[in-house]
Amino acid sequence: MSTDTAQRLATLCKEILRIDHVRPEASLVLQGASSMRLMQLVARLYEDFDVIVDLSEVMGEVTLDWIAAMVEERRAADGGGAAPMPALAEEAPRPAGAAVPLSELQLAFWEMRRYAPAMCAYNEGVSHLVKGDLDLAVCKKVLVELVALQPALRNAYLEVDGVAVQREVPMAEIEPSLKLEVTDLSGHPDPMAECAAQHRAMYATRFDLSAPPCFRVAVWKVGERRWVVSWVVYHIVTDWWAVDVLRRGAAKLYRALMAGAPESRPPAVPQAPHAGTRFTAEDEAWWLAKFQTPPRPLTLSSRPRPLIKSYAGEMYLQELQGISASRMEGLRERLAVTMSSLTYAAFSLLLAALSGEDDVTVGVPFLNRQHADVQDTVGLFVNSLPVRMKAEHGVAAADYIRACHGELLEAFRHGRYPSFRLMRQLKLPTRFNRAPLYDHLFSYYENTVVDVVCDQTKLAVTEIELPRGTSKYDLSLFVTRTGDRLDCKAEYTTALFSEEEAAAFVSHYQAVLERLLTDSSVTVGELLATVRARVQHSLPQQRA
Repeated sequence: MSTDTAQRLATLCKEILRIDHVRPEASLVLQGASSMRLMQLVARLYEDFDVIVDLSEVMGEVTLDWIAAMVEERRAADGGGAAPMPALAEEAPRPAGAAVPLSELQLAFWEMRRYAPAMCAYNEGVSHLVKGDLDLAVCKKVLVELVALQPALRNAYLEVDGVAVQREVPMAEIEPSLKLEVTDLSGHPDPMAECAAQHRAMYATRFDLSAPPCFRVAVWKVGERRWVVSWVVYHIVTDWWAVDVLRRGAAKLYRALMAGAPESRPPAVPQAPHAGTRFTAEDEAWWLAKFQTPPRPLTLSSRPRPLIKSYAGEMYLQELQGISASRMEGLRERLAVTMSSLTYAAFSLLLAALSGEDDVTVGVPFLNRQHADVQDTVGLFVNSLPVRMKAEHGVAAADYIRACHGELLEAFRHGRYPSFRLMRQLKLPTRFNRAPLYDHLFSYYENTVVDVVCDQTKLAVTEIELPRGTSKYDLSLFVTRTGDRLDCKAEYTTALFSEEEAAAFVSHYQAVLERLLTDSSVTVGELLATVRARVQHSLPQQRA
């Protein structure tokens, strides 16, 4: 391979993996490559080297040397360049404002529109605390420019001849509806508590999908030069990856407008709603075989399950005490797995211990943005995959973790297959009080945005959590790495769990991680027994 290719790839991998040195002969997974980072690598290989690589090709023990050889081989075969990536080339150009059928990922959320509690539960968004002299007039201009740049933010969703479609609304037509909802709470006795209450009410919005915008932006003044800015959007419009896309775009626009830059509007980002839903017959066969026998539902709560799911929920936040990311990295490297695989395995084991079921299915979000052209696009591409694992009692926990890693990689290889389609293909019976395949969700995320201070605008921005009042599943666990700290957010349905029970769940999860860190050779059966004994010991204290 050429020195130039190797050096460029090494620089690229260091940037994506966020490490100082990449060992060319060592597995990228072993060096910290998560599925999300591998997806970014696929996009950059196309963008920087003009080489098409399928995500499935790097979802294993690939090395920098292997990627460099593959890049040179394909560049030579293609005469030094590659044709446009086929995932988007399949979408024929369409006139502005033309109706486009919803993707299979969007159809799941379209179906929810008939049940208001479910629709509100699938509102997404983000909140930030902003310190400084925030210019609200400039913020309004930023909002308008972002909507002009990202057509998905002005889509209308409706039925045409019995087919669910989306139609882009012209900017001139939607601009009068764009607004910031500004409220001054600085004189309130407890402005943050009132802000949280109003934020909860905002999340209960049931958007009229046929009349965009299907989002709201609220600004609360909570003190002298202190603001909370929140964005809420219905999930059919976009996924959580767009938070970073819009955050970067908003910061760039705000700086430019404050500096007096000319207001030249760039061309809108092309929409590609079907880019993440093209799958193969092999993908479908793999998922159908995995769920040929439906999993038994998991029961973690002693309370009777309501006949109809309400989606009312709360969240519990807790830093994992004594379990640093660096400690976890040591175990992850010894087992040659990703951090997401390790933290997922602990969650799956905990569910097995608490439910008494060895066959555990958990929803795991799959980013599904491997194409370079959708990296900076607002749209719905994420696919929640039902990952199924069997907790065999005689197996060492270390081997179980490796098996979880392998299962996640296989699920991601076939991750383009929409889970909504899988549920229809399986012809699962309708249950009004449970999700079709799983009632629990797990997500691991590496947070690179903590406190951002911009000298140019004199603003300090911090992402914060505010209550939403909803829960999509019985219980979801979100593990976030920020530097060397690991934080847990447990989102739980209040019909089945109390805050004390959610706190106990996080405590038990921490105990599972601690045991794995202490002795990963312990058998799965011994670990499950330890957790169950711990739970029994804590029950009288919980009831008190």
